[in-house]
Amino acid sequence: MKTLIAGYRPYELGIFKDNDAKKEVLTDFLRHKIREYLESGTEWFIIQGYTGIELYAAKCILDLKEDYGVGLAVLKPFHDFDERYKDEEKIALKEILAACDFHRFIFEKPYENPGMFRQINRFLIENTDQAMIVYDEETPSKTRFLYNEILEFEADNTYNIERIQFDEINTFIDSRYDS
Repeated sequence: MKTLIAGYRPYELGIFKDNDAKKEVLTDFLRHKIREYLESGTEWFIIQGYTGIELYAAKCILDLKEDYGVGLAVLKPFHDFDERYKDEEKIALKEILAACDFHRFIFEKPYENPGMFRQINRFLIENTDQAMIVYDEETPSKTRFLYNEILEFEADNTYNIERIQFDEINTFIDSRYDS
């Protein structure tokens, strides 16, 4: 099974430094969720390489790779999509690209128009079996476009989506951390 992972960018989560405690907690949560997916048959995880949830998850997947024999694919949307990343984000993405099992561009050209995003989302959905998306409708994000596209696809196709909301993350925090 192939699982798409998507979610918030760091600034949407209020994470502005790499050593923020929220990042550590989110990474712990994602590791827990990724293990659940691995134990239920996921063989490949697919991300686009966006900062935040995707890169945090990618690091977890790479940490679990040896124990589970899982594959990680990074399908970058188009050339230069990461040109606005901070230097540390570019380094993190470069490290993930060096360690992942497969990486390519969905479009072998730079950004041209907003219609590309719908095509990218459709490609990702049609080439995966399920998605794990960290997205809460109470906190707006560009992730809503992918989420809505999956809901539309899911109406006529077999596709599983797990939308993780902040309540679930908070429950995880309450069960794992004292404060």
